[in-house]
Amino acid sequence: MKKIIFIFSILSILVFPAAAKGSYSPGERSGYILLQVEKNGEAWYVYPTTGTRYYLGKPADAFAIMRELSLGATHSFIFNTDIFPANLGGMILLDVNQSGEAYYIYPKDRKKYYLGRPADAFRIMSELGQGISNSGLLNIPVGEIITGAIIDSEIPLPQTGKILENVPFTSQVPFGDWSDSRQADGCEEASALMAVKWARGQSLTKDEALKEITGASDFILQKYGEYRDTSTFDTLSLIIRDYFGYQSAALKKNILLTDIIDELSKGNIVIAPMNGQILKNPYYAQPGPLRHMIVIVGYDSVKKVFITNDPGTEMGGLYEYDIDILFGAIRDYSTGFREPVHGIEKNVIVVWK
Repeated sequence: MKKIIFIFSILSILVFPAAAKGSYSPGERSGYILLQVEKNGEAWYVYPTTGTRYYLGKPADAFAIMRELSLGATHSFIFNTDIFPANLGGMILLDVNQSGEAYYIYPKDRKKYYLGRPADAFRIMSELGQGISNSGLLNIPVGEIITGAIIDSEIPLPQTGKILENVPFTSQVPFGDWSDSRQADGCEEASALMAVKWARGQSLTKDEALKEITGASDFILQKYGEYRDTSTFDTLSLIIRDYFGYQSAALKKNILLTDIIDELSKGNIVIAPMNGQILKNPYYAQPGPLRHMIVIVGYDSVKKVFITNDPGTEMGGLYEYDIDILFGAIRDYSTGFREPVHGIEKNVIVVWK
């Protein structure tokens, strides 16, 4: 991480050569570094998923962009790919197997450019940055990152007091056996189990939790071929509906922060996929899981926190997260084992009685 901070500290203080002036259509500007040629070459990064721009002005700003908008990818995927898929054009990939080394995927040729040394960074930014006029820049909305979340500051938060459902809690490793991969990768099974037990009005013991978490893992491995990381779609389909046989649940895509509060206000609970490293839970084995799933069981409008049952730690029962941090961490992932995460999809599972 020190390397990443250093790289973007260098980028943020460079004065970049001016390229040709111009404005860009959404397809042309997505994923590019834009250089504000009518001022002092200020640099902006246009995030491909939303089309909004983020200012690379101060080291803290640049680091927040790296942390919040980058995608984790395996070393083998990055190393063995020459031309990246179109949906990764303009993204910043972090090598999760190599201490978070960073690569910029240039949208024009979809090749990777290593941000490892100041000389490399200077060359990439000066050669690949696109000049833009002030008037052209005004056509691109400005994004904002606040305490771990990309949020819309215009959306008022409901003042509902405190909402809390009595959802039984279990860790994904009920007796602390992290050596069993079914449990170590069992956050989806544990989250589904807690939600279904709540919906059916049932209690949950440690012995039963262990039986169900490992049983669900064995079931989907035998029937579907994979039990480790399961997307929201597959967690709903394979675990909740097929293994547990519970149907009163639905996938909700591209949610807003207020959507979560609305579901809780209806008496429902929410299962959410996470980039656990953004959550900064001190009880995680650091730096935290890149793919994780938790149950949101309540909301406190006074404290501005979501109340969760987080199976990633035995201390996760009724664990509170700042609403912006939790919402910023929501990120769906693919079914598989440490598959690259393509884009930030804020999908959740809503469960009701």
